[in-house]
Amino acid sequence: MHAIDDLILVGMSQRTAPVAVREQYAVTEGDATALLHQLQQGGLLDEGVILSTCNRTEILASTADGTQGAMALHGALFRNADPQHVYSYRGVEAIMHLFRVASGLDSLVLGETEILGQLKRSLEAGLTGRLLTPLYEQAITVGKRVRRETSIGEGSLSVARVGIEVAARAIGRFDRSRAIVVGAGETGMLVALNLTSAGIKSLCLMNRTPERSAAAAAQLGGAVESMGLERLTEQFESADLAVVCVDGAQPLVEAASLDRKALSKRDQPLVVLDLSVPRAVDPQVAALDGVILYDLDALLPVVEEHRASRAAAAEEVTPILISEVHKFLSLRTFAAFTPAIEELKSGFAEERERLLDQMGGGPSARELELAHAMERQLLHLALSQLKESARQTQSTATLERAYLRFVNGLPSDAD
Repeated sequence: MHAIDDLILVGMSQRTAPVAVREQYAVTEGDATALLHQLQQGGLLDEGVILSTCNRTEILASTADGTQGAMALHGALFRNADPQHVYSYRGVEAIMHLFRVASGLDSLVLGETEILGQLKRSLEAGLTGRLLTPLYEQAITVGKRVRRETSIGEGSLSVARVGIEVAARAIGRFDRSRAIVVGAGETGMLVALNLTSAGIKSLCLMNRTPERSAAAAAQLGGAVESMGLERLTEQFESADLAVVCVDGAQPLVEAASLDRKALSKRDQPLVVLDLSVPRAVDPQVAALDGVILYDLDALLPVVEEHRASRAAAAEEVTPILISEVHKFLSLRTFAAFTPAIEELKSGFAEERERLLDQMGGGPSARELELAHAMERQLLHLALSQLKESARQTQSTATLERAYLRFVNGLPSDAD
């Protein structure tokens, strides 16, 4: 059994489940840390990281028993979920998936860069050690290398940018429109930046903490307003575009709290873009006259337009991922030789001293120098053979075939 065979990844993403399902299994950072501790204390994992974004929730863990570990992780995160909505990978496939995620190949928006920051934060909040720390660090390095050496990151898109593109198709000219952005986190700021770049006439940032929205508005400059959520309904109804990107289990905007008559009398419909998971806008809002509501799944047609145009760029990434997986496996195999290496060093040193002691009258300076040189040369030859053995543990050709089988077996984005 390979050293990483008990590495297990279980997850759910936009490829396997619609947002109405994904939102049921979203995990906050605090809940993720608590769950990992619980699983570790129960002996169900040695190390673990939970990654939860607007488009995926997944756990990567090393377990004492791969089969039982996969079942335990599935039950911990996705209890009662339809099996077709959950994917599970083990060993090399888990590493391949992680590196694809870091490269933006498994994202809703091909090549987006936000995932690198999300991976870093999930690593910091995880329970990691000798296996997952170097694996996650290499994944982040892979993501940076892919965007540096291929065209996958050229004209980089994001969920925020695609969302604004969808909104623009419904609204028309931004220079005549008033927008509110609810949520001053990373996604909210990206939305606000895209709106200001698109020439939005008026923009207001809203956040649970008014100080944070004020600080975010100051970063944007210009005449961007900011406020808390105490006037959310009023601001929502008077806007041309409302973009909501917050964390939380309960909807911020309920259909019952909105003025149906006022909305139905609007000259142009209110366009609402809900980029939150769980969704922050009650889906019933879509049934109101004068409102057009988009959630993350509504972005898929536009995403596919961009994905088709960037398919060639995705192909450029394949050799890099294969080489990086090979590199990680080789390093892990060589690391497993550490006890043997230490034993070799000790054995060579002992044999050197034994032979020198047998020399009558003690060795000369030249003989001592030659003895040490011979020891170094023999150790170098032995270590070179170990490194070559590690490198050949799994050839790049074998990995390429395995990677292509893995990619061809991936599900398409969920309907």
